[in-house]
Amino acid sequence: VKIVSVNDNPTYDLIIGIETLARWNCLLNFTERIITIDGQEAPMKSHDELKNTRILYNTYREATEPSSTKEETARALNILDAKYEKADLPKLVHENCPHLTEDQQDALLKLLQNKHESMFEGTLGEWD
Repeated sequence: VKIVSVNDNPTYDLIIGIETLARWNCLLNFTERIITIDGQEAPMKSHDELKNTRILYNTYREATEPSSTKEETARALNILDAKYEKADLPKLVHENCPHLTEDQQDALLKLLQNKHESMFEGTLGEWD
């Protein structure tokens, strides 16, 4: 809440009343500084941030971005930020295929090493 005098220029485009906030199922969490409207969360901004049009635009863009896009962006960032290193194929086959006999594990290891080893080099890429 900001107290303004009659002589102050308004700094907000819109003031939403309590009844409207209740109709929108709005929750104001001042401890965590989060506003939740109809299940959608947004961080509360400081008065100084509300004066910065770039911050306001980014806040609007984040709030209106579909959750599916946010999830895919997060997924892509996790993939790109992951630590990639060459796989220890014998160890992987032994640890992940205990249900196979030793001969089957050897055959799988040969297949992976001879035909698909480039997939396990620890780099991103495309494979046929």
